[in-house]
Amino acid sequence: MKNFYAICLVALAFLLGLFPMLDPDTWWHLRTAQLIVDSGSLPKVDTLTYTNAGRPWIDVYWLFQLALSALYKLGGASALVLMKATCGAFAVGLALLSRRRAGHAWALVLAWVPALLLLSGRLCERPELFSLVYLAAFLAVLGHADERPRLLWILPVVQILWVNSHGYFVFGPMLVIAYLAGQIVARRPSRPAAIACVCVALACLANPYRLRMFELPWQQLHSLTGDDYRSRIAEFRSPFSLIPQIGIGNPYLLSLVAMLAIGIASFAMQIRRRRPSVFRVLLFLGAAALGVQATRMCAVFALITAVVAVWNLDEALGPSKRGPGLTPIAAVVGVALWVLSGSFYAWAGEGRTVGLGEKPRTFAHEACAFLSRPGMPARVVAFNLGQAGVCTYHLRSDQRQFIDPRLEVNSAETFRRYAEGLSRLAFDSPGWESSLGIDYAKPAEVPAILIERGPLDRVCAVLERSPHWRRAYLDDVAAVFLPSAVVPQ
Repeated sequence: MKNFYAICLVALAFLLGLFPMLDPDTWWHLRTAQLIVDSGSLPKVDTLTYTNAGRPWIDVYWLFQLALSALYKLGGASALVLMKATCGAFAVGLALLSRRRAGHAWALVLAWVPALLLLSGRLCERPELFSLVYLAAFLAVLGHADERPRLLWILPVVQILWVNSHGYFVFGPMLVIAYLAGQIVARRPSRPAAIACVCVALACLANPYRLRMFELPWQQLHSLTGDDYRSRIAEFRSPFSLIPQIGIGNPYLLSLVAMLAIGIASFAMQIRRRRPSVFRVLLFLGAAALGVQATRMCAVFALITAVVAVWNLDEALGPSKRGPGLTPIAAVVGVALWVLSGSFYAWAGEGRTVGLGEKPRTFAHEACAFLSRPGMPARVVAFNLGQAGVCTYHLRSDQRQFIDPRLEVNSAETFRRYAEGLSRLAFDSPGWESSLGIDYAKPAEVPAILIERGPLDRVCAVLERSPHWRRAYLDDVAAVFLPSAVVPQ
């Protein structure tokens, strides 16, 4: 029966990942994979923008990108959606393997249902998916390392994959250090744990960039704490700071609060029987700090907190002396029906549906294809940043953008100028061109401008009134403006 509940939760995780593709970062990852295949090497400096050309480019995501590209060639966007759902289910399945002993079914469901809802908010076609799988593998091994220390030898292998897939690879050594610290405090340090800690740290060097790979997590930490990024990019902001936009009743926010409460309550219940494990306390506090700090860390928080809460509840409650009953399975089935009906996504206000392929009218493919025609300007400014990622995929090899979503490559100054230029353009403020480096006296360097429709329609109206620009393309997703002297072919 215990395995039946685990299977139900894994199936629910798969369902929560089964929604049409809507993450624009997918496109620049696909373009990077093509660059790697064409050149036979990993990128070292930026070649995709004209503002940051030659800046160091540490492509930690290369393994994910090659896998993404191979799947896209096999089955298009639908294959990527299935990959997303499968990775989410696999991560949850591995995390469930970390359970140390059979316990109450309701405790398992109580901890994991809100965790899955919170986790689903980050199930997108991006390298974070692989990080969740690797994180779950670490938790599964460390959950049983006391009884089976030989499992620790799996971790360096997982770490090698992790350091070549995503910047969260730094969590691997941190997890093993926390485990070793717990053993030391409990006065039972083990030699295998110490050796594993060293091996995992050394495994971080098994990457094409060697020590330079550590620059990327540092840059991402700077992005999380920098005001320029946090004020303009929602995933870098605290979930609680988004309440004015999403409302206090948003299901993802409520799931976050529920997970915080469940995690704290699980320690309160365990402390009645025994002193809390230092390892678990470190895991929970670290994960909570990340989840409260930035929305993009909520999936990591959900995964770790669900695992720790189940460990605590299983020990606090002891083995179940009677059958689980129908309530836990009814809760899982009820959530699944809630998702299938679309009511969950309607409540979240994000317009998702269960399905495959791309979300309709989301990506400016046609507008970007128009820009890539022969004779179009060699420089492009795309608003917003998501559509810039789509442009990265479509533009000619001789075309460059002002900025794209690779915030670890593009400088903070470039991002500030980009945001300032958009803001000034939206309000038709004089001199917006200077923020974007546009000089009409140098027509060969004047870029084309792509504008996403909807929220940025007022920007389109400003450009349509300008004698320097004319609209050359328009559809439901985007508009393209060219300098007046450029004649489209």
